[in-house]
Amino acid sequence: MDKEPAGKNLAIIAYASAIFLFFHLLVCIAIFGVALIMNNGKNQPFASFHIRQMFGIIVSAIIVSVFASVIPTGIIAVLMTAFFVLLAVLGLISALRNQTDELPIVGPLFQKWFNFIK
Repeated sequence: MDKEPAGKNLAIIAYASAIFLFFHLLVCIAIFGVALIMNNGKNQPFASFHIRQMFGIIVSAIIVSVFASVIPTGIIAVLMTAFFVLLAVLGLISALRNQTDELPIVGPLFQKWFNFIK
């Protein structure tokens, strides 16, 4: 068996916050914040990689929720939120497999934009 990378539990906590994207965004942010604070200054590249991915998902979800009232049909916002949850599940699977696979389409952008998360 491969040795588990440092910070795997923090990566899993970060992705677990996606469960609350459908219920309450503030709870999602709070759970993600716990993972972010616990990783602060620990120099765990595996955890930082996955936290950056999840941070991008949460920022995208916040942007969609802000503009959801402007979108004529509410189903589009719900579908976009479902897409974000799917991305989080893909990231969670990657973390559980001890891999650092970027999310499809947006993963490389999240790594570039949120490189301040170390």
